[in-house]
Amino acid sequence: MQGIAKIKEKILEEAAEEKNRIIENAKKEAAEILEKARKKAAELEANAGERARKAAGEEKRKILSMAELEERKRYLEAKQALIDEAFAGAENKLFNLDAERYRDLAYHMILAAAVDGNEEIIVSEADKGKITPELLVRVNEALKMQGKAGNIRFSGEKRPIKSGFILKSATVEINCTFDYLLKAQREELETEVARILFEE
Repeated sequence: MQGIAKIKEKILEEAAEEKNRIIENAKKEAAEILEKARKKAAELEANAGERARKAAGEEKRKILSMAELEERKRYLEAKQALIDEAFAGAENKLFNLDAERYRDLAYHMILAAAVDGNEEIIVSEADKGKITPELLVRVNEALKMQGKAGNIRFSGEKRPIKSGFILKSATVEINCTFDYLLKAQREELETEVARILFEE
């Protein structure tokens, strides 16, 4: 679906922009934790006697091990925060598309989602000025050229939709709301976003 490809593209662009900032912060925090742990371990070792050196060495290993675990934990948290931020940024961009770009995206999404061209479209209150009767005329003309009914029409039904639409026929509903599409694609995209953000 062309609309999904555009959504994926926006998510990947956002992810690439935030990569260095989050990674550098995570590495800096990890380095500080390790440095403090090393100093603490060196202190213990320097103050211990011969018999206590073995105990200090063990304590040093424990402290370093805990610091390394903490470093990995913070790094993973930073990675997840970056991925969450990339998706939130992409969602924000989608919700704030200018009217012309929104109409173009909606046009292609409706064409791709229409099963037989005889569905009702449920639109959010915020998008009623963007998904217009004129847009549906264009969509219906294109659907007729594809051999479909070309009878997409506004539904009188209201739903709590942030942005996007739902196509509804007598037997099926196709959810094309942006938040649903992002959630549905997140698992697949999360791996790809993480690969782009964190490949070294």
